[in-house]
Amino acid sequence: MLAPSPFQERSDYMADSENEQDEQKATSGSSNPSGNVRIAAIAIAVAVVVLAAGIGIGFAIHGSQQPEPISAQEQPTNSQNASDNSQASQDVHKHDWVAEYETVHHDAETHVVHHDAVYENQTVYSTMCNTCGKYFDPNTNDGSDHLKETGHKGLTKQVPHKETVKVKDAWDETVTDKAAYDESVLKDYKCSTCGVVASPEDVQKDSANQPTEA
Repeated sequence: MLAPSPFQERSDYMADSENEQDEQKATSGSSNPSGNVRIAAIAIAVAVVVLAAGIGIGFAIHGSQQPEPISAQEQPTNSQNASDNSQASQDVHKHDWVAEYETVHHDAETHVVHHDAVYENQTVYSTMCNTCGKYFDPNTNDGSDHLKETGHKGLTKQVPHKETVKVKDAWDETVTDKAAYDESVLKDYKCSTCGVVASPEDVQKDSANQPTEA
């Protein structure tokens, strides 16, 4: 239960005083008017005193509620600020770069060499005109048309003689100077902790900017 305030006590006191005055008026009646006036004056004076006392108490309570000063322990010091800055610098992320490679295929290095047809002097057997000595390939021409056209007489078959014969057609040869191969080439770098990808040039700059340990 809450304690009565000074204003409530003053009101109760004034009510009690008024009740006492009413009782005195009832007992004394109108036979003593001067006494009634004096009692009323006393009651007013008491009420004024109680009101003044209540106002004074209120000001005293309000004035005593001053803000508490900040203690020395609660105020940040320069050493504490320096410690916080040092901790912040330690919390800066340092990349752990891991090289990533890719496979590059290199085709073979070649050049083309042209080879002419190959001919040889070989002994062959042909049909020969007995008049002019012309040779005819028995596989394609038996020489009978030649005799009709020229009026020559006689043919001799299977006559051996030397003739230039093509033994190999011309061809192109591809010569390999360097065989094809696969090469592993540095592609970029990836941080093993945060996953960011950077080029070799950026990694070189980042490594140069990293503070050296004492």
